[in-house]
Amino acid sequence: MKRICTTALLLSLAAAAHAQSAPSSSVTLYGVVMSGLIYSNNSLKGASIGTANGPSRWGVRGVEDLGGGTKTIFVLEGGFNPNTGSAAQGGREFGRQAYVGLTDDRFGSLTFGRQYDLTQDWLAQYSSPLMWNGYTATIGDNNNFNYQFRTNNAVKYVSPSYRGLQAGLMYSFGGVAGSFGNQSAIGAGVNYAQGPVKLSAAYMRMNHPASASSEGLWNTSLFASISAKSPTFSYAISPSSMEIYGAGGQYAFTKTTFASLVVTHSRYDDLGVAQLGLTHGRASYTNIEANVSHFFAPDYQAAFDYVYTTGTIQPTNFKPQYHQFSLINNYFLSKRTALYLDGIFQLAAGDAQHANIEYASGSGGASSTKRQVAITAGIFHRF
Repeated sequence: MKRICTTALLLSLAAAAHAQSAPSSSVTLYGVVMSGLIYSNNSLKGASIGTANGPSRWGVRGVEDLGGGTKTIFVLEGGFNPNTGSAAQGGREFGRQAYVGLTDDRFGSLTFGRQYDLTQDWLAQYSSPLMWNGYTATIGDNNNFNYQFRTNNAVKYVSPSYRGLQAGLMYSFGGVAGSFGNQSAIGAGVNYAQGPVKLSAAYMRMNHPASASSEGLWNTSLFASISAKSPTFSYAISPSSMEIYGAGGQYAFTKTTFASLVVTHSRYDDLGVAQLGLTHGRASYTNIEANVSHFFAPDYQAAFDYVYTTGTIQPTNFKPQYHQFSLINNYFLSKRTALYLDGIFQLAAGDAQHANIEYASGSGGASSTKRQVAITAGIFHRF
């Protein structure tokens, strides 16, 4: 027994000595807490006001320097609702991200776990929801830039940067016994960043996304808003596949002025929504988003964002269109704390009969007309 204890003690001392002599490592706690109020002029035929649930999160990220330019990395990150204290992402403990892997200066990074796909990594960086507050997503967040879902069981490789150019590949194992491709996902992308210019292109496809990423996305306003019927009607969908792809870029005129443009296309096959005559239907959307931002003072930033969305729903040949304008104001009390005041106006056009601002619907519902206005105000703090 004494020999066992002595051996264990020596091993512990050896491990401690190795840790002291090895290259540095660190674990960082971080997060964002965001909350406030949101007003809509028309939610199910009436004005509404309620608390706004921003993209609040907390997490830990770690890195261990293994020497020779190689490092171990991990991220564990969970979302939550600061107004209720409840967990987001379907109640998952680390629903936003949970992965571990290796990164190397010469060979790039390889990570395993629950991760963002490359459209989120490299295209969403030009979109208003990621750059600012998340309240200005496309109709139904059809391109997933508001991070409605992540990819489980994913293996992702990102190359090192060569003169500003990177490439990435991702594959998600479906985890369904006897069906290798069921609930699987695949993605690819390229990203370029050099001086004031950023350019990106990315693609992702997921099979049976309602099961592969069951976080509530498939009962949101995405398909309720396309119907000419009552906006109160809810449609549960289960497409056989989903594709999202696009390209975008940004130019920095100065350190305080940026302009971005991103174009995405999303497609959902075999919808199976009998109420809309879509037993074997397909919905596709094209989104064109342009925005510009400027710091008018060191502590005041304003931005303007415009999104045009056009869709086609088959076999009914229903063609909705949406114009969305957003004015974003951020007043920084410090580097970590800011007050925000944002106005959003959406106009439904084409065959679409009901405007449906994503976060306004979260507070009340779709408009009873083709127009809807939402105003959000609150505070966010980063730590």
